[in-house]
Amino acid sequence: MGVVLFFLLPVSCAEKALPSKDWVGIIDQYVDHQTEVNVLELAELNLALAETGRLADEVFKYTQVGSEGIIPDWNRDVQPGKIASDVFYSMGLVAISQRMAFETNVAAEADYLPEMMLRLVQTNLINGSYPVAEKYIRVLENDGYDCSLYKPFLYNDAAVDRDPELGPRRRCIPARDQISLENGIDEDLKGIIRTNPGYHKAIEYLGVIYLLDTDMDKFRAMLDEFYGTEALPSLPVSFAEAACMLSEMDRGYWKTVGVDPAMYRRYTEFKKRLGTGLSMEKYNDTFWYYIMRVNNQ
Repeated sequence: MGVVLFFLLPVSCAEKALPSKDWVGIIDQYVDHQTEVNVLELAELNLALAETGRLADEVFKYTQVGSEGIIPDWNRDVQPGKIASDVFYSMGLVAISQRMAFETNVAAEADYLPEMMLRLVQTNLINGSYPVAEKYIRVLENDGYDCSLYKPFLYNDAAVDRDPELGPRRRCIPARDQISLENGIDEDLKGIIRTNPGYHKAIEYLGVIYLLDTDMDKFRAMLDEFYGTEALPSLPVSFAEAACMLSEMDRGYWKTVGVDPAMYRRYTEFKKRLGTGLSMEKYNDTFWYYIMRVNNQ
């Protein structure tokens, strides 16, 4: 009987996919516990709202805790660092996003975090630092990650400029890009808005941060500068609700910024209900309810 020889042929390992986020899934799966808010989960929710174009319209549908719910404090822990890098990237603050990715990789005390290594690829492509981006791509590929999506951008300014993710962020980079937020995040966001007014996430973040911190003077100044321009041709829901409140000190202001009369009527009904002892829950998705809760703490 002949001997049958079986040869084990090498099986090529499937390449690993680069990390990605399901923004809609994050929103759909979020559980609003109201009295026990997990700041990191809230920050990821708000990031997902921003990435789906819903932040300034829907932020007050969820229990908020101030601007820490946008950018959580970073104390060298990995998870806050990852979220902060993601948020700055979403805002268009490329340099600080890159810095956070690098420092979070260092803080991980491991080989590296794939999400943050990818961020270093993205930000270096945006900056045109192609040899550095190529180095990080090589590291990922050596560990089995499929980088075919990003390799065509290497040494190709036109491809980066055309890309719907990388191109708009490249156009956000001001003449003097900041890496330390030395002027305050609001000033850096205003720099992006003036540089690239079509990047609407920047002004949504700016206005929402002002509202979460109940800084109505700065919010009004933002509207005075940007309303009616390419950056803010009309007001999203939370901005319009805040404009109703600004009309307490500047009668008729709501009309000058295009607030729907139906919304202003709802605001007057809200005011009438205050102090009556009746439930205010029907307004719990509004900025008015948020500021009432903050003032009553």
